[in-house]
Amino acid sequence: MTRLLAVDLDGTLMARDGRGAKEARGPFAQLTARGVQLAIATGRMVQSAAQIFAETGAHAGHIIALNGADLWPYPLGEKAIWQRAIEGRAARRAVDICLARGAEVQGYVEGDLRILQRTAQTEAYARRTRVPSHLVDLAGISASPQKLLALLPPDETGALIDDLTRELGGDLHCFRSEPNFVEIVPPGVHKGVALAALAEVLGIGLEEMAAAGDAENDVEMLKAVGRPFAPRTAAE
Repeated sequence: MTRLLAVDLDGTLMARDGRGAKEARGPFAQLTARGVQLAIATGRMVQSAAQIFAETGAHAGHIIALNGADLWPYPLGEKAIWQRAIEGRAARRAVDICLARGAEVQGYVEGDLRILQRTAQTEAYARRTRVPSHLVDLAGISASPQKLLALLPPDETGALIDDLTRELGGDLHCFRSEPNFVEIVPPGVHKGVALAALAEVLGIGLEEMAAAGDAENDVEMLKAVGRPFAPRTAAE
């Protein structure tokens, strides 16, 4: 029997233009009535994920945010269940490598979305995720972030991941979440490990969980659970 369902947001629960969360009201209500607990697992910040959770009509659950670096109860409490951050020196070097590749960089620090400059891409991201961004300097964006996000053309993401892995492979974990997004999180952090932490808190076995996701950043989560699902539009 499935006791918990963890669902990715963009590309899975909803389209990348933000539509679809409200359509989950009926299915989520049916699952809750059967005793299945709900969790959202996303690269977004917890504030953004909580807004979407509310649109589904769910009254309780959990949120895995920032691709596993942040784990919270929903509705949001005063304290996270699990949090991880990139060490400051590694974060600063990662930012330098990203900038050298011409990427736009965002940092997720203490609940803030931090940027070095406002561009069409950073403004579009803030609108899409419904979280305001704050201009900071290099020190501000590198201050032990839970996640860094590099935005650059899809055909340049592979080279950036190679650069980061070659120099900082032991200090961080990087991967694509969308064609033009390179996610940079603490070493050993991903949705799967956060889901394992949630399983321990709830006393539920991973084999009793189901998960749905569509992208590279969902792979570990899908491998961890007893019942993995991917939409037809999922990346190979």
